[in-house]
Amino acid sequence: MLRILIAGALWLTLGFSHLSAEERADVREKSRSHAQSLVVPEDPNGNTSVISDLEFSSDSKMLAVAYGRFRGFLQKPDPGQTIVWDVVSGKRLAMFDSYQDGVSSVDFSKDGKLLATGSYDGSVQLWRVKDWSRQARIELDSESVTTLDFAPDSTSIAVGTMVWEEDSLKPNLHLYQVATGREMKSLRCPADDVVGVQFSLDGKSLVCAGMRGVVQVWNVQTGTSRTILQSDDLMLFSMAVSHDGQLIAAGGSPFQYKHKKWQIQIWDTESGKLKQDKTETGGMLSSVRFTPDDRWLVIASRQCKVKLWNLSTSQNIELSQPGIEIAVSPDGKLLALAAESKVAILDFEKLINEK
Repeated sequence: MLRILIAGALWLTLGFSHLSAEERADVREKSRSHAQSLVVPEDPNGNTSVISDLEFSSDSKMLAVAYGRFRGFLQKPDPGQTIVWDVVSGKRLAMFDSYQDGVSSVDFSKDGKLLATGSYDGSVQLWRVKDWSRQARIELDSESVTTLDFAPDSTSIAVGTMVWEEDSLKPNLHLYQVATGREMKSLRCPADDVVGVQFSLDGKSLVCAGMRGVVQVWNVQTGTSRTILQSDDLMLFSMAVSHDGQLIAAGGSPFQYKHKKWQIQIWDTESGKLKQDKTETGGMLSSVRFTPDDRWLVIASRQCKVKLWNLSTSQNIELSQPGIEIAVSPDGKLLALAAESKVAILDFEKLINEK
């Protein structure tokens, strides 16, 4: 038996050594549990180096990435695109380019059947994962879509928008029925630009963050709200709700520091009390995400610096890998960091254990 094992090992070694460098690299790549990086092909519209959002599928096997700048009325828009990648092989599964402006947001439904994409051109499109055909296209009246989130039961979707100052009384938070694309409810967050929206675990509440320092919790059924934060000093850029629904994290930059510092505040969802806060130098904050176990908060800034913050021990880990936009896989194993045209996919447990 020992001779058989030795002979087998020798055959594998010699066999591998006779492969070309390209073939050996392919064997090593296939032995990994996930692709190491994803690079978008060159985009003739100039949106290649602008990644605005990324999101893992519910089974952690796919990653959707949104590309494109916001042009609005000031310049001719550059149509954005969305690409869906296979996390293991790094292959492109689908690419959508039916947008008149940049793509701002992507989200997979919790049942894994749909992908939603939101664009600054004022459209939300729902795509069937089984064949990547389009199920619905929702057009918003003169509003740019900035963020979206599927309800836990995947039957409805919340859409946050940007409205112009002259339309300051218009709703900027909308609920749509997924099956028909029909609007179910429209609400008004007291901030022109909605930067984050997320359903509660039971789908009965909706947390909304506005750029002008506003965080609110809405009752989906009654359309009433309670305010968690209202600050004239803090400009918010990102918001996340913990997976157990007990915490809300929102981050941005204080006005008086002219974006040379970023700040994160964490509140208790039920009581609205401030639990923790953190202020550091490093330019504007761009993204915050809870890990699935809610032990860590992943923080990215516009300077491409990424930090892991342990909420129970206050341990901080600064990553060497750059990132502006971030996503954490639902199984907690992977961290995706986007910077310019590249998305790096990292092993989360290894990042923690290396420090």
